[in-house]
Amino acid sequence: MGKSLAEFHFVSDEFTSSYTERLTKEIESEKSLIVEPEDLLLSHKLNLEQKHAYDLILKACFSLQGQAFFVDGPGGTGKTFLYRSLLATLRSQNHVAIAVATSGIAASILPGGRIAHSRFKIPLDFSKTKTCQLSKQSSASKLLSESTLILWDEASMAKRETIEAFDELLKDLMDSDLPFGGKVVVFGGDFRQTLPIIEQATKEVLIESTFPVSPLWSQLHKIRLTENMRAMFDPAFSQFLLRVGEGREPVDDQGEITLSPDIVIPYVDKELSLNRLVESVFPDLNLYTHDPYNLINRCIIAPKNSSVDELNELMIKSFPRNLQTYISSDKTVDQRH
Repeated sequence: MGKSLAEFHFVSDEFTSSYTERLTKEIESEKSLIVEPEDLLLSHKLNLEQKHAYDLILKACFSLQGQAFFVDGPGGTGKTFLYRSLLATLRSQNHVAIAVATSGIAASILPGGRIAHSRFKIPLDFSKTKTCQLSKQSSASKLLSESTLILWDEASMAKRETIEAFDELLKDLMDSDLPFGGKVVVFGGDFRQTLPIIEQATKEVLIESTFPVSPLWSQLHKIRLTENMRAMFDPAFSQFLLRVGEGREPVDDQGEITLSPDIVIPYVDKELSLNRLVESVFPDLNLYTHDPYNLINRCIIAPKNSSVDELNELMIKSFPRNLQTYISSDKTVDQRH
């Protein structure tokens, strides 16, 4: 209610000071996030589209005029590159910039990133409550109030209820009726990568995200990234990915897409084809024993765990030197401990 326990002398001064310290520590820990020197240089490496987005968002941050953005871009267009640039610039100037993501993997690649449900205490079951379980007097709420920027990656995979609950939370914290409480909020994602859900009864494919259905969608300033930085030297492949993601790639009578011969290893027999696959991705296993960084920048992705096990076994047998097996235990020595 805007008062302190110290005013009523119910508890010792130590309790009051520890509560104040806890409030301070939450903000201090966010402000003390280490900004890597290479991240500070990212703003000088932005392409024209990224630079436009970077300038637009920072202008909103420094003008103290709340605005909400949505950064839309296919995979490889440098959304994470842009996010890291924004976070580094603001944090290096002692501003609070909060980074969250819908999924754990996306959160892990953002400096200081957290899962949105964890940071904002968004309910997992909206049938019971439709509001974030975050006290207005908590340290996390104070942190949100003091933030200059709130960045939410993979928002395209979030349901509309989570975005709307977040909007209501910020309005409540900031005592404002403006969208997202007048805060500068950046959502990002790619609706081409949204997780599908298959209804078994009807075999109907539904899209997990209903964010664009929300009235909040019309209040976001849309920023589009189109230049694929990962495949910048292969524009044909970049355009192919876009056509697949947008459902424009032609299909055959079975509804299947035909892959270009230059990205396909023909099937002759299982052993020969698997060996050719491994050799095309990892041409020299001897080299990787001396330079492991070349190894971790390459991978083979398979849709089934059984295929992964088979490929792992094939590769392990191909590695030079002797094989070492380390036995793990799934039981405690003494059950009482």
